[in-house]
Amino acid sequence: MPKRPQTVWVIMHYEIMGLSESYWIDCLQFHVSSSLKKAEASIRRVQVDAHSWWQVHPHEIDTTDFDEGVETHFDSHRGTRLKSAPATRAIAAFRKHVARNPEIYGDHPEDRR
Repeated sequence: MPKRPQTVWVIMHYEIMGLSESYWIDCLQFHVSSSLKKAEASIRRVQVDAHSWWQVHPHEIDTTDFDEGVETHFDSHRGTRLKSAPATRAIAAFRKHVARNPEIYGDHPEDRR
C-alpha cells in the first residue's frame, strides 16, 4: 500500500525594502506548518510592518513533481485573508514609513528622480 503524500504549508514573508523611490520586494521563507490553520495562526502571532504581507502555500514532501498546483493564500501584515498580494498598498505604506522616519532614510539623491 503506497503511503499517502504528506503536505506541509510554507509561510513566506514579503516586505518592501530600499529607499522611497528606489525600492524592491524582498521575501523569505518564514516557517513551515503542518496545516493551513496552524500556518495562519503562526502569522497572527507575529507583528510585522505595514509595508509587508504573507503568502502561504502547500508543498508535498519528497515529491519529484515540482508542479504543486495553484493554491496560494495571501494575508495582510495583520493576518487578514486577502484575494491577492497587496503590493500597491504595501508600497504606499512603505513611502509613508520612509517619510515618518527621515533619521533612518535621510535625503537620498535617488529619491529625487
